[in-house]
Amino acid sequence: MTGAVAALVILGTAACSSESGAEGTKADGTVTIKVGQKPTPDQAAALKTWTDRVAEFEKANPKIKIEGSEYGYDVQTFQADLAAGTLPTVVAIPYTDVQGLIERKQLADITDVVKASPVGSKINPEVLKTVQDSSGKIFGLPVQAYTMSLNYNRALFKQAGLDPNKPPTTWEEVRTDAKAIADKTGKAGYAMMTTNNTGGWILTAMTYTYGGKIENVDGGKASAAFNDAPMKNALTALHEMRWTDNAMGSNFLFNQKQLQQEFAGGKIGMYIGTPGDYRDEVTTMGGKGEDIGVAPLPLNSPDGGTLTGGAVQMFNPKASKEQVEAAVKWAEFFWLEKFTDQDHAVTDAKAANADKVHSVGLPMLWLFDEASQQQYNTWIKPYVNTVQANFTPYTSKAASLKLMIEPPVAGQKVYANLDTVVQTVLTKKDTDIGKLLGDSSKAVDGLLANP
Repeated sequence: MTGAVAALVILGTAACSSESGAEGTKADGTVTIKVGQKPTPDQAAALKTWTDRVAEFEKANPKIKIEGSEYGYDVQTFQADLAAGTLPTVVAIPYTDVQGLIERKQLADITDVVKASPVGSKINPEVLKTVQDSSGKIFGLPVQAYTMSLNYNRALFKQAGLDPNKPPTTWEEVRTDAKAIADKTGKAGYAMMTTNNTGGWILTAMTYTYGGKIENVDGGKASAAFNDAPMKNALTALHEMRWTDNAMGSNFLFNQKQLQQEFAGGKIGMYIGTPGDYRDEVTTMGGKGEDIGVAPLPLNSPDGGTLTGGAVQMFNPKASKEQVEAAVKWAEFFWLEKFTDQDHAVTDAKAANADKVHSVGLPMLWLFDEASQQQYNTWIKPYVNTVQANFTPYTSKAASLKLMIEPPVAGQKVYANLDTVVQTVLTKKDTDIGKLLGDSSKAVDGLLANP
């Protein structure tokens, strides 16, 4: 989904120049690039850090000039911006878009630049797969990664007589705990996103935990792959919590932000989200950090996996070779060196802390090796402003999770179709789940034939 990218501020217009030589390059070899994620004026500490980083980067790279502006990723306008050439040289996009853009040859190939880099070359190969084609070429730089999580209200767990240090690990246990919370507190024991493509997103995450998949891709052609037991089991679990147990409250039309607000207000016991949800729920929604627990997704199959996502820096295919090389260097410097360089790590953590953004110390899918993660955690420890103990169920298992990428072809369109499936199951008691999936599968086949 787009949660990781929503936390980033992205740029406006692409670099353009009538100077001699390559576009954006002066006769003396100076390259100008436009880059994203410039903090807004209300983020004073972060903006100062960004400005200082630009000055530091330009001093170390006198032939590269940075221009910054704001550009918000929008799935509805992104393709038009890309076609018009109005994207910046480097811009953040969600994982869901990457494989489709690679397939349509809409991303710059940065393989050689990354492999030659002392930073990019150290990225975890499993994470790097999200930005590679079938031949292993690299078309983006992962800079923020996460896995889906089961987020739960520790206070409601206690009120229901449950142990908040032992969240459920299977969907049967989720159902049992959700019913206990609903019966003993009157709150929704479990809630589900269902609108704005989030229903399909979360249903995909559930289906993966049952060992299923959403698409088959063979020879460049994609088809629906979810009309089988894993998704049926996931939908049956939702149907039982909703209709048999009455454990899901009364609102079945949540988008991501609406559900987070209800959760932050103490009205929901559990939901599938991301560890990063903690930031918004505490920083802007009034939630109590000590009440928010984060656990890995329940698994109901030995073949089950956990949906991963995040933000990728893409590079404008209409930019010159020199601009792309400069933009990769900037992206590594600004987004990745903070994980491998103490000064960068401390400055970044200190700025987030000063701006009262409750994100320092959030669990994440680490981009490098375990030793570097331990070192990074030591560097930022004085500035951590999240409740670390509440993340233990998640962090103790994160390294062993089987990672599953989002549907590679027309992912957002597929999610939109599956929104209706989830809504139907939660609002129509006598729904024929088999027929519902059969109809949806045929519709998605049509979408995938013309992505």
